Amino acid sequence: LAGYSRVRIGAMARALEQQCIAVMASTVGSCDWSEAVDTNMGMGGVFCPPDTGFPATGVIAEGRLGQPGWTYAEVDLDAVARVRNDGVVLNR
Repeated sequence: LAGYSRVRIGAMARALEQQCIAVMASTVGSCDWSEAVDTNMGMGGVFCPPDTGFPATGVIAEGRLGQPGWTYAEVDLDAVARVRNDGVVLNR
């Protein structure tokens, strides 16, 4: 769970700081063939800058923790451009 949290926090920070959409995919379950990822916990996520026109949480979509499956969302690229040009926080 700590590894999943590190990746999620990083993806959310990337979306915030770069004013972009960040997508993460997690592996779930056991991977006996890999010492690095022998036990996996997580869920997919689609993250955005928490700014005008996007969810205040910075989360567009997320899967279910520990449940395999696809996580997807429709993304408005014009909304990304608007935030980059005239958002509340202009990071870029």
